[in-house]
Amino acid sequence: MTRRILVTGSRDWTNEAIMRSALGDAWLRAGQSDDAILVHGAARGADSLAARLWEEGGFRTEAYPARWNQYGKAAGFIRNKLMVDLGADECIAFPLGISRGTRSCMTLARAAGIPVYDYEPN
Repeated sequence: MTRRILVTGSRDWTNEAIMRSALGDAWLRAGQSDDAILVHGAARGADSLAARLWEEGGFRTEAYPARWNQYGKAAGFIRNKLMVDLGADECIAFPLGISRGTRSCMTLARAAGIPVYDYEPN
């Protein structure tokens, strides 16, 4: 059974050490499955870093870029809701400060019953 790991995070996220640790934890929770898929929003920062590291490990990703031209300011929320609605076994989150989009995605995931692992630094 393919495990789906949803990632959400700040566009300003650069901490590769925390990201590597979080992805490793997620992979362990996925039973070290070679077919675990990382679902992300294709944004700079946390999404791009997570996707790059996951793919370097030989794993698959699914990208859902926001359609800013089509939906304007609502595009990020619409994209996040789509990723949650498609289903995930867990959500790993990398917020920094306000991170409105990240926190909104975390809220949507929790409301959908998806466990959220928050890696915000102290």
